[in-house]
Amino acid sequence: MKKSSVIQLAAGLFLAGGGMYFFLRDVNIALLWRMLRSTPLWVAAGVAVLTLLTIWLRSLRWNLILPARGGDHRGLFGFVMIGFMVNNFLPAHLGEVSRVLFLWKRNRFTVATSAGSILIERILDVIMYLSFFFIPALALARLRSTIPFAIPVACGVAALLVGLITYAVAPLLVKTIAKKLSQNLSAGLRHKVITIGKELVSNLDWAFSPKKCLVMTALSFLIVACHVVMMIILVNERTFGFLSGMFASAWAALGAAIPFSPGYVGTLHAALKLGLLLNGIDANKAIVVATLYHAIGYLTITAAGLYFVVTMGISFKEIGHAKEELKKEESSAD
Repeated sequence: MKKSSVIQLAAGLFLAGGGMYFFLRDVNIALLWRMLRSTPLWVAAGVAVLTLLTIWLRSLRWNLILPARGGDHRGLFGFVMIGFMVNNFLPAHLGEVSRVLFLWKRNRFTVATSAGSILIERILDVIMYLSFFFIPALALARLRSTIPFAIPVACGVAALLVGLITYAVAPLLVKTIAKKLSQNLSAGLRHKVITIGKELVSNLDWAFSPKKCLVMTALSFLIVACHVVMMIILVNERTFGFLSGMFASAWAALGAAIPFSPGYVGTLHAALKLGLLLNGIDANKAIVVATLYHAIGYLTITAAGLYFVVTMGISFKEIGHAKEELKKEESSAD
């Protein structure tokens, strides 16, 4: 096993273990089990349906992000589902790597365009989830203690939005500024920055259409709103409304964003528990909500992902060697 793989595995186990320790610390196992067993079936079914819905919405947004020319837009829902399934088992968000591979090998998009579409996805997700963090923090009295953290987050969101809007209004100006700034970098870093810039630009055609920008905004909101509704269903308390769900979803996304833990185990649980505790939710209930949120989503995505692996004729060997194949293609392209 490679040294980097060993380090990655060790880091993943450390983060997962630490997260689960915080998550289950001082838990009443008997009470936890009773609360889990008393969860109504409609709650589990509702979370499962919303999980599938948010993946479908992601595929619609991905279709809009990808340029109209240069490749095939079919099969995106299956690719997204398989990608999230891969993330359930492998660390470092390797599901995104597999999605890039599918777009390149099966849909004939270039590796640069494929990778750039995932980057744009992540930028849009960051903007939305960070917004879902600072808006409730400013609006709800019980979350005012998080305002010192919410203000810099709001500034970061504003900076990302200003960057996107500026590019949509004056793309040549942005490219000129980026080119001048990159001249002060080392040759290797400059090449990397230019490559990432090209990847991003190749997926920003939608930014020049006000109608498409509105659709993109709506889809990005609905993708995250599905998770908010999941939180509201699982908590099932009058005082826990949409703003509370926004805040909890943002914390869950933070835990899922940590790349080393396979299946988001530990990191998602600990982060979501903290988000719920800050919302005034009882510790035992917070553990139940986080457990159900992760478990139902995990099982739903895994089952749906396996279905698409079979129906789309994708082999696990192909997924396992995605990173190596993409590196070879990038090397040959250079």
